[in-house]
Amino acid sequence: MGKKTTNTKTPVKSKAAPRDEAAPKITSDYIEGLVDDIMEMTDGFKVFENIDSALNGTERMRLFGPGVRNYGFMDKAWDIAHDNPMFTPPNLNVQEMGGLMRDIEDLRQLAFVLEQFLQVVNDLLLIKSNDAYRMALRVYRTLQEQARNRVPGAAPLFEALLMFFRRRRRITENEPTVKELEHDVKRLLKGEADGEIIIKNEQPHISGGAREVIDNVHTGRRAAKETIEVEEDNSKRR
Repeated sequence: MGKKTTNTKTPVKSKAAPRDEAAPKITSDYIEGLVDDIMEMTDGFKVFENIDSALNGTERMRLFGPGVRNYGFMDKAWDIAHDNPMFTPPNLNVQEMGGLMRDIEDLRQLAFVLEQFLQVVNDLLLIKSNDAYRMALRVYRTLQEQARNRVPGAAPLFEALLMFFRRRRRITENEPTVKELEHDVKRLLKGEADGEIIIKNEQPHISGGAREVIDNVHTGRRAAKETIEVEEDNSKRR
């Protein structure tokens, strides 16, 4: 069967640096230049392909993606249409379909290369973040020891870092338990009680998140029951 062909150019690989020469470190100017180049290439690509904006989640759900099964189905259907024109739909443009298949192959290869590049960037980001976090822990532990020894000026500096490791802070003593909250929710859903339950949650960013629970079903009065600050003392989180 006549298969489609894709023009591919073999990239010219740069010569590797000799082993005895130290590899140059990535500088801020290099990263900034790389970001500018990628943004320029992205804008040019969007103009060339006439893509005004990215798809949202709903739009993506409505489209057929180039997964393994979908791509195999499309590829086989194109082969059949190309080699058996007498069986193709009357208004089907076989050449246009072949062009779409070539575009899919090219875009899949481009996406694969970009994913490899993104993995390298994310790995480097994780490595450098880990190094910086461990250095920050050394600063924290030094200030902790100095604050314990009552070194003048160390306590407020230590408190500024300690706030990132706060675990749990109670606002009132009369807080509902999880079982009590579940019981009140069931009563509301069944129409057996009047009132409302409000749960507000803030995801942790820099200084930790907070969760606020307001239950005026169980006690009959509106009161902020609980605030939880999420622990961020984990070098694996980013």
